[in-house]
Amino acid sequence: MKIIDSHRHVGLAGFDLPVILRQMDREGIEMSWLLTWEEIDPPLKTIYIGLPPEPVLEACEKHPDRFIPFYAPDPSGPDPGKMIRQYSKLGIRGCGELKVSLRWEDPLIEKYLEAVQTHHFPLVFHMEQPRYQYFQSGEGFFQWLLERLLNDKFNGVSRYYLNRLAETTGILRKKIEKNRVCFPGILFDFAFLERRVVQFPGIRFIGHGPDFWNHISITRHPRYIHQKGAYNTFGIIDRLLESYPNFYCDISGVSGFNALHRDRRMARIFLEKHADKILFGTDNTDLPLLELLRSVNPGKEKMNRILRTNALRVLE
Repeated sequence: MKIIDSHRHVGLAGFDLPVILRQMDREGIEMSWLLTWEEIDPPLKTIYIGLPPEPVLEACEKHPDRFIPFYAPDPSGPDPGKMIRQYSKLGIRGCGELKVSLRWEDPLIEKYLEAVQTHHFPLVFHMEQPRYQYFQSGEGFFQWLLERLLNDKFNGVSRYYLNRLAETTGILRKKIEKNRVCFPGILFDFAFLERRVVQFPGIRFIGHGPDFWNHISITRHPRYIHQKGAYNTFGIIDRLLESYPNFYCDISGVSGFNALHRDRRMARIFLEKHADKILFGTDNTDLPLLELLRSVNPGKEKMNRILRTNALRVLE
């Protein structure tokens, strides 16, 4: 079966063009969507990784049979509509990855979506909840360790308990509060997302990211970055996929893999139910997503839709 990867980046996590091509050949991936990441004034500048459109276009020019170019200019830019028009003439086939610290209700997003719909582009977007990000205030092992524990180590568990310790006992409280900054989140408001999906029926919205995939279940715990454990009731993304013909998702990255891996019984139900709306992707990871999909086994025809047909259909 020929596979299409709907979520890749050039230059992220050491994935330059030769590395991407080798991984594609190894896993039997025929084509990949190449996505950008642009935010003019990111709130966490030290962890922002700008991924401009030029390497995407260069890769597609060298290997037009292997790559499909996407570009998502920052909606806060001077004229994102003009940028979308300009790059559509250069061959981009979609808008993505939209990963900016705005909310769906922002008027900038409305104007942006008007431009995306004009070109009938699919839109790949990322969702993250607001949080505090800790930055070390000096050199040394303790400072380094504290930064890790208060950010992403152990799937957020260490952050959760250290913050609770500081709040209840006062231990490390002043240090933590002094050296953390508020991260405002990324497109995390589901209520206004739903309004935009209704407002712009000509856009195929393709959701992705930790906050998106945490809502595969109705129950969530603030202890985790990526939710864990079995569950019995699907969350809001199940309803959105069921309700709107222009709403899709991609199962790329840690968040997509985790959403399926945490409860394989529910994963099979989800994949079988929404096989027409799910796109395969890697997001520059080497997680065994293909093996997971095959072990869950939603059936040959539905696997073909997830691994290939859906990605072709949303580009029509």
